[in-house]
Amino acid sequence: MSNLTVGDLVAMRQLACSVVAGAAGVGRTVVWAHVCELPDPWNWLSADDLLMTTGMCLPAPADEQKQFIRRLSEAGLAGIAIGDDLQAPPFTQDMLSAADELRFPVVTVGHATPFAAIGRTVAIAAQSVQVSRIARLSRLYDATQAAPDDETSLLGRLSAELGHQLHVVDVELGSEVLRDAYPLDDELIAQLRSRVGGRLDRLPPRIAIDAAAGTTATAFPLASHRKCMLVAAGHTDLEVDAFVLLHAQSLVGVEVERVTRERERTDVVRAELLEQMVTGSISADAATPRLGQLGFADTGWCVIGFDAARLQTARTLIGDRGIPYLSCLVGEEGYVMIPSADADPAADLLGHHIDSMGMSARNATTQRVPDSVRQARWALQAARAAGGGLAEYSTAAPLFLPRTLTEAHFATRAVLGKVIDYDAAHHSDLIETLDVFLSMDRNWSATAEKLVIHRQTLGYRLRKIETLTGRSVKSSADIADFWMALIARRISTGQA
Repeated sequence: MSNLTVGDLVAMRQLACSVVAGAAGVGRTVVWAHVCELPDPWNWLSADDLLMTTGMCLPAPADEQKQFIRRLSEAGLAGIAIGDDLQAPPFTQDMLSAADELRFPVVTVGHATPFAAIGRTVAIAAQSVQVSRIARLSRLYDATQAAPDDETSLLGRLSAELGHQLHVVDVELGSEVLRDAYPLDDELIAQLRSRVGGRLDRLPPRIAIDAAAGTTATAFPLASHRKCMLVAAGHTDLEVDAFVLLHAQSLVGVEVERVTRERERTDVVRAELLEQMVTGSISADAATPRLGQLGFADTGWCVIGFDAARLQTARTLIGDRGIPYLSCLVGEEGYVMIPSADADPAADLLGHHIDSMGMSARNATTQRVPDSVRQARWALQAARAAGGGLAEYSTAAPLFLPRTLTEAHFATRAVLGKVIDYDAAHHSDLIETLDVFLSMDRNWSATAEKLVIHRQTLGYRLRKIETLTGRSVKSSADIADFWMALIARRISTGQA
């Protein structure tokens, strides 16, 4: 970083600069000098930049001048140099007092001194820093090339180079991406999410947070599909060249995208394996070695079920935490299979984002995977009936629903056996018709539209169902029997 200060510029008589306020801050470093006449220069200049202006951007009212100086100081600018050419409004005492209080240098520039002279002076002083800057950038890119193929190595190497511990936080989910052995404090992540608020579509360019135990954290947005920010944490303020920091952000953003895409590809492979185990299309002998490669060797496991729409959220959160998992969709539910040792932490993690979840009993044999999915489905029904939260198969069950596959099959046959047999013999769709009809709250028009049939055809099918079952689609008691039998059928056939 350049050693040139505001005081150095003032000491150069040829520049004809004079300090009119904030003299205690002339030791501030100047790395660049830039002209800006916009009313919000703090949005266009970076820390340690010297603002040069004819005064057109300086407001006239005293309170606005005071706020103007405060905003420049908060942005970390080195100072403001105002041309002495009568373009600026008169300096108010409020502004000068604020500059003194903040130790923010306010400098006037002689009419005969072009701003270009100041700019060139700063640029010449900065040239000696360019070699070290380029060397530092080279080391950043070397860290990328030398990093082994794991998710944490790049952040670790960049952290060592920049002198601050780097973290990546998904501010939408509150999850730490590329998590290492020293994760961020949950309270700090909560503060960061609170500061971002509803600005997920356009993340703030810089957020500074004072954490506990004298730790400071500065967050910068990353160019990634996930709503991520790069967080630099340490016991001192972050002092990194803006150009170097921009490249570090770019490198980490690329790494986040790489890891995200790699996880998506892995999820497809894992989903295929779990689906094969659920349907029984892969033998236990064939599945066991593949499970071992995924972190399930010689360990118990369980299955957690939830609404299908939350599957990607579950994959992201569990993947960020580094917990081994398999996941897939079965019907209208999503399922994740995780080691038993991680079941409670995973359920707690997901519980902040998913309303209703069901957890199976702990198992240890591959043959029990289909049963575990059914158990998770049962528990999910119990959670929904209770209004949300987590329900475990070992301690909860949906009211009135069978708890075993045999009971589910018996309940289905007792009510819908003749309809199922009729569909099989005549290749008809009476079961589907009844399911859609009840799911649509017995709305004839909506049911006919979804099934793409005429209302008269729907009426014929419903009458046929009533004839075969001896029950009525108008009776509350019979409707309850139909509905519970349909749920039992989904469970017994793996469709729920």
